Amino acid sequence: MAQTPIQNPRAEIDAIDSEILSLLNKRAEIALRVGAAKHDADTSLCDPVRENEVIGRLVGENPGPFDGHSIANIFQRIIDESLHLQQTKFTRPARQTGSGNLSGLEKTSRVAFLGEQGTFSETAALGILGPGSRYVSYPTFEDLFGAIDAGEADYIISPLENSLVGSIHRCYDLLVASELYMVAEIVLPVSHFLVSCPEATIESIRTVESHPAALGQCERFLAAHPYMKGIAADDTAGSVKRAVESGDVTRAAIGSRRAAKIFGGKLLREHIEDHAENYTRFALLAARPAESNDGSKISLVVRLKNQPGSLHNALRPFVRRNIDLVKIESRPIKGEPTQFNFYLDIQAPASESELRGALDEIGTQAESIRYLGRYHTVRVTEEIIDEIS
Repeated sequence: MAQTPIQNPRAEIDAIDSEILSLLNKRAEIALRVGAAKHDADTSLCDPVRENEVIGRLVGENPGPFDGHSIANIFQRIIDESLHLQQTKFTRPARQTGSGNLSGLEKTSRVAFLGEQGTFSETAALGILGPGSRYVSYPTFEDLFGAIDAGEADYIISPLENSLVGSIHRCYDLLVASELYMVAEIVLPVSHFLVSCPEATIESIRTVESHPAALGQCERFLAAHPYMKGIAADDTAGSVKRAVESGDVTRAAIGSRRAAKIFGGKLLREHIEDHAENYTRFALLAARPAESNDGSKISLVVRLKNQPGSLHNALRPFVRRNIDLVKIESRPIKGEPTQFNFYLDIQAPASESELRGALDEIGTQAESIRYLGRYHTVRVTEEIIDEIS
């Protein structure tokens, strides 16, 4: 049977593909030897300067019919896969989040928190710094974030996000606008209680006051009790205090068990949050970064160039170095409607050279980059909360 005109070229392509496959694997073997040498020298496996040199040379040598853009894409993919092979072979696991070394924190400090005594922010601060510090209350986030500059506090404890309602955007904006550093993060399990004056009953309540984030975490409870109207306030503990001291049997508040105990409130309902797995992440902020440099997480604020592909280019250094990006949050820049700051949390890799390389490369892609800190995570347990309460 005679061959069709297309069959001979296909056979040629098959033979060339087999040759390419053999050459790719030979190249991979050499890449592994290079990776071993870099690993032994504790240098980054990723070398963008060398990659650009290789791709530039090949584009310059290219006779066509592929154009230079196509050649660059093909060989960039080959380089990326070779890098992935090196990482699989030589990269150590990332640092694990844990209690870490918190010895640099001063346990007899002045600590600023939002709201009245008994608020979740104070509980988070007590969970990391203990009873030896002096805790100073502030009524608003704006006052709170000015406490260190005013010389009234050594640390600030601020909520950043909740597992049910997401980010506390005002706190992110104030953090980005400040010159403060994150020196630790605290993950606090949050249980909400409906608290009233002693004479009230669940049937008598008509208004429920609390911080908007707390109201948002208890939407199912409020929906199940439509005769109760949610009222937003500055903090949970202050809401509990006002509800109890009012003596008004129609008023209640959502807050902690500790706040109810401090202000003599009655617990009408326990654990009214929408989900039992309810956590709030707090940042411990200071005027200087943490003394230790072995924290498991790193936070950055990146302002990108206003051009197509800028976010992709800024994140690519993390991806290619197998660095875990655990959070990205964009926030608009006031007065510049088309510009955004990007808040990034990354898991610190085991290799310091990979970390330095990623940060250096991102710096070339961004208009500005601000280092917010490298820190450990403290998980406050229910047992610690019971001791505090």
